Amino acid sequence: MRPALAPLVLLLALPALAQGTERHLYLDVHTFTPSLSGHYTGTSDGNAFNVDLKNDLALERDKTKLGYGIEYQGPRFGVEFSRDEQDYTGNNRVQRNISVNGQTFFANQTVISSFKATNNTFNWTIRPLVWPQFWVGIDLGVRATQVEMSAYASSGLTGIQAAADYKGTLPVPQLGPSLGFTSMEGRVVGKAMYHLLAYRGCTYTHAGADLRVFPWSWLGFRAFVDDEHFRIPKGSIKDDLDITLDRSGLGLGVVARF
Repeated sequence: MRPALAPLVLLLALPALAQGTERHLYLDVHTFTPSLSGHYTGTSDGNAFNVDLKNDLALERDKTKLGYGIEYQGPRFGVEFSRDEQDYTGNNRVQRNISVNGQTFFANQTVISSFKATNNTFNWTIRPLVWPQFWVGIDLGVRATQVEMSAYASSGLTGIQAAADYKGTLPVPQLGPSLGFTSMEGRVVGKAMYHLLAYRGCTYTHAGADLRVFPWSWLGFRAFVDDEHFRIPKGSIKDDLDITLDRSGLGLGVVARF
């Protein structure tokens, strides 16, 4: 199943599963392993960009560090903070001239690259519609994605021929509907959300679903899907830089409940 479809499936299943909403504090550690694709085209602070993360750099997931989250979930509101980080690396002979932060890499050069994404998310959920085991809410929050990109071309005879680095942050408000349920006397807890933002020609979508199963009342397991898309055209909010980023994947974790 595509991760983008999983939230819809969970939303359709919620009425049949619904059985309870309580007050709880959750602490979790997790891994999240999303795919990554996109491009940077244009200029930023006068430095040229013309690079596709997948086609030019052949970036693939290298390692995923443990992420963590802390949240309070109650019948009328919820507050959560989470952080996760992924590293991607690439090693590819480029088929065209590309540019990374003002540095040009020429066709047929072998470019070794890395891309690090760090995500910090704060979200506040207001629940205007609450039933004993089911709720409907509105999410208000912010998600900041910090990216660090580097690339270099080297030769065994002459050493490094060209190198470039870039750092940037994409802070995005989180706004949209969410739904949740509690089932089997609190042994199964789930929620789903869909966030959408359009501003000055930019568009951002973020869909997710989270399912938690508690074999013990205080300790359980978590599985979640997350699907995120940035579209930032030239002349909008990032100088004269056109950016697209697509991230989609599955996360797994262990969660403590108090």
